[in-house]
Amino acid sequence: MTSASKTTSHRPQRPPRLTAGAVAAAAVGWSLIAVPGAAATEQAEPGAELVFEQTAEPIGGVRPGDSAEVSFAVKNKGDAPATRVVLYLGGSQGLEYAKKYSNCVYEEAPAQDEGPARTNAVCDIEQTLEPGVVYEPGEPIGLKLLDRALYERLDVNILAGVNTFPDGTQHGGGADPVLKLVPRTTPEAPGTVHGGELGVDITAENTADFALTGSKVRGAAGRTVEAKVTFANKGPAWARNDVYGPIGVFDVGIPEGTKVTGVPEFCEPAEAAATYRCTTPYNYADEDSERAYVFGLRIEKVVANATGKVAFVKGDNRWGTLPFDKNRTNNTAEIVVNEPDGGASSGGTTSGTTSGTTSGGTTGGASGGTDGATSSTGRSGAGTQLDELAETGTTDGTLLAGGAAVVLLAAGGAAVTIRRRTS
Repeated sequence: MTSASKTTSHRPQRPPRLTAGAVAAAAVGWSLIAVPGAAATEQAEPGAELVFEQTAEPIGGVRPGDSAEVSFAVKNKGDAPATRVVLYLGGSQGLEYAKKYSNCVYEEAPAQDEGPARTNAVCDIEQTLEPGVVYEPGEPIGLKLLDRALYERLDVNILAGVNTFPDGTQHGGGADPVLKLVPRTTPEAPGTVHGGELGVDITAENTADFALTGSKVRGAAGRTVEAKVTFANKGPAWARNDVYGPIGVFDVGIPEGTKVTGVPEFCEPAEAAATYRCTTPYNYADEDSERAYVFGLRIEKVVANATGKVAFVKGDNRWGTLPFDKNRTNNTAEIVVNEPDGGASSGGTTSGTTSGTTSGGTTGGASGGTDGATSSTGRSGAGTQLDELAETGTTDGTLLAGGAAVVLLAAGGAAVTIRRRTS
């Protein structure tokens, strides 16, 4: 078989692929293995050209804890033998390699440069790949799906003439046998498409609970308060978007009688009046991660129980449809200013105030002269998940992400502080 052993009935849109050189070099986050830049950007041996058959099918119908197998076919399309061959495997962070081959070196690459963590392997293939011959791994690449698995991917790249292992095989993998490539006995199908690298999507049957939390603040006319909105992925899976855009997008309605004096990072005025649109910094969100967005609100006029709606917005991509989120009860929240005593709440109203703008944000001139409705579709049950969040002593929130990043899922955004929330 030249394709993955399990398939799914639908194929999610892939993130854009990197070039072969980008996958082989720092784009995959290698830190254990030094890949020379020249060798990474082109195959160094004249006449040898290694390409993959683009026949691997996406894998579906698997759950966390299951195993999956990925096979591939690589051909030397050149006119000279390929030697000093190095195979690169780049798995997303919900995958684990079932075997640790003795001619492969493995690395858990932390998140960096706006992309999620990766699980990588570099394998020294001490074989000569002859021109015109199609090769397959002696056995499929075995993968285990972790509890956090959802939208996963294995990227495969192979280069000839690379000086990654100048002294021969480095036995960094373990006691498992050598990963070998064997000639395929069946002829290649006419019209087979080839490419410099291969990617296999693996979609697990899992969920990620995206949640929004608002706050309740109190202050007199002329005072500036800090209203916090929190985005969180409560897991159990991490989730990434199927496009470069952020995975979480939501609108924040500004309560009536208030004026925005401080805007948190990754928020900007929306088309709807008295509404700001906020996003996650990247196109993925780790499980058990959260980010706080703190708005500075000057109370221009005291309006009892002034409320601004917070809700995810609609869209065509995963950020708009949230197909992985089966708990919709916490997809909306509220900012409430000057709730009357005795009003319905989840445990009391905070009352601190400040006289200046919030720190860490930009100044804004949007006025809360409307009812604070957002442009997104509201859902019932808003406010049931509200935390009692003080409006003083906070800055714009820091990203509490589990892991740190790779280029394959880069979505843009400034550097932020990160940490893993422990149980």
